Amino acid sequence: MKQPSPYFSTTLDNGVQVMAESFPTVQSVSIGFFFKSGVLYENPRQLGVSHFIEHMLFKGTTKRTAKDIARQFDRIGGYLNAFTAKDYCCFYARVVRDKLPVAVEILADMVRDSQFDPSEFERERRVILEEIKMYEDSPDEIIHELLGQNLWRNASLGRPILGTSQTVGALDRDEVTDIYHSQFTTGNLLVCAAGNLDGHALVRLLEKHLKNQRPGSFPTRRFRPVPTFETTVYQKDIEQVHLTLGTPAMSYGDPDRYAVTLLNTAFGGGMSSRLFQEIREKRGLAYAVYSYHTSFRDTGLFSIYAGTSLEHLGRVLELIHFELERTRDKGLTRVELAEAKEQLKGNLLIALESTTNRMNRLATGFLYDVAPLTPEETIRPFLGVTADQIRAVAARLLDERRLAMTIISPRGDVARILDRCPFTARPRTLNVTTPKVVPAVHGEPPAGPSPVEKRRTARKPAAPAGPATRKSRK
Repeated sequence: MKQPSPYFSTTLDNGVQVMAESFPTVQSVSIGFFFKSGVLYENPRQLGVSHFIEHMLFKGTTKRTAKDIARQFDRIGGYLNAFTAKDYCCFYARVVRDKLPVAVEILADMVRDSQFDPSEFERERRVILEEIKMYEDSPDEIIHELLGQNLWRNASLGRPILGTSQTVGALDRDEVTDIYHSQFTTGNLLVCAAGNLDGHALVRLLEKHLKNQRPGSFPTRRFRPVPTFETTVYQKDIEQVHLTLGTPAMSYGDPDRYAVTLLNTAFGGGMSSRLFQEIREKRGLAYAVYSYHTSFRDTGLFSIYAGTSLEHLGRVLELIHFELERTRDKGLTRVELAEAKEQLKGNLLIALESTTNRMNRLATGFLYDVAPLTPEETIRPFLGVTADQIRAVAARLLDERRLAMTIISPRGDVARILDRCPFTARPRTLNVTTPKVVPAVHGEPPAGPSPVEKRRTARKPAAPAGPATRKSRK
């Protein structure tokens, strides 16, 4: 007898989309409210407004204070959090299955009726300004945001999710609430849930609690940024050099995304990867060294990171250049490709044990026009990647002339090291001030309608939380 599908999708009468996956082998449910938002939809003069709104939705509604929201989740042993990415935000909860009605009611109240109390608004502004300072004092974090700023200088994707001290400091409460009201509408909301749940019961809950959600549509922003391949160096009083190189890569809908994921796994995505073995394990030149690939709707980012001392920078650059050229010319060995597939398969299967990971997988159709896949369908394209596909992707991505380079270093003669390294010379900017994410104000029109004008362990390399996503709470 054919088993019923664990997947459920529908659209409520008011336009809210719903996706759910039911599996009875767990005791919990994760549910997320997804909105298209983030810097891709922000006016350059209002950078950070999406992240600011994310914070404010935890600060009270007509029915609840900020403390009430926290206490009600604590009382049921639940988990409530949110994050803002470059192109969307998500408010999500994980609860035991019989407490799902509580989670739905509170999340719906937050996204529908947050009050943006003036005193809370100013207090949270100060919190975010401190968050920005903390981020700017963490070179291994801010380097990734600065790389995006270097690579996509005149584009929304190159701008910081948190905003800057200048833009956040200048945000007006009325402007922020106008943006909240224009973005948090029925036509811009996808609710995803995964775990031990009944799809029809979930719909009844959502119909009850979202019936008064603001109506309205919200067009998707399409934008393919033009890259610049230059070198930017920041110098400050630190002990290590933080080096990143990056190039545009595959979008979420690009069929080569499967090949680049496997390529990244073998090149710098694990402890047995080429970069980790050559730079850390064999020579001890870095503590952290890795590569990562991030996909967006219309483009992607392939990046390399290394943290090393100034005296070893030249040698690290030589080794990275050598591995780029070797991989670009020859691809991966048969053994490397087979092991990368097994590693990725294991990682995917382990991730599927998390209801929150399964919830996030359901949002790809809404965010990227790529229908969510079953676990089997997800794994199959990776297993089918050939050595020829790997070589083609490597030739496309690993051209050392098409890499933006961003460095934060101690004060020293970095220019001389760069002059002697094997990378092709490219335009270079030296900044001797403290590295900061700076507001970008140019002629690009506002990114979407506006009514007023993303830690790493010592051993396992992993993609950083930023620049793709910034979480506000723990």
